[in-house]
Amino acid sequence: MLQTASLLTILVQGMSFIAAIAAIVASVIMYQVVKKFGKGILAEGFRYIMAGILFIAFAIVVDALQTYLGFTNQNIYSQLTFVIKGVCFVIGTYTVVIGSKRTVEKLEALTK
Repeated sequence: MLQTASLLTILVQGMSFIAAIAAIVASVIMYQVVKKFGKGILAEGFRYIMAGILFIAFAIVVDALQTYLGFTNQNIYSQLTFVIKGVCFVIGTYTVVIGSKRTVEKLEALTK
């Protein structure tokens, strides 16, 4: 029988991979929209947001692998994956926010 900690770890990893796959699917959908709009305002904004989402998906996968491999804080690999995960989350969220902000500003300028 599985212990409770093992079952919880498996559930968390499963949810992490589902979230990462959902983020990748969202990026693919945005890429298809970018192809349709070409070089418009939405296409440019979606490019930024798509890149940010991919960084976040990568960070989620790294987090799940870190949990799966059971790295401890004393391990150099654990510290490296922690830094990589943090950098990917920061870059991803920053890119999504900046891409959204630029798109909104450009769309507001068109309505004035």
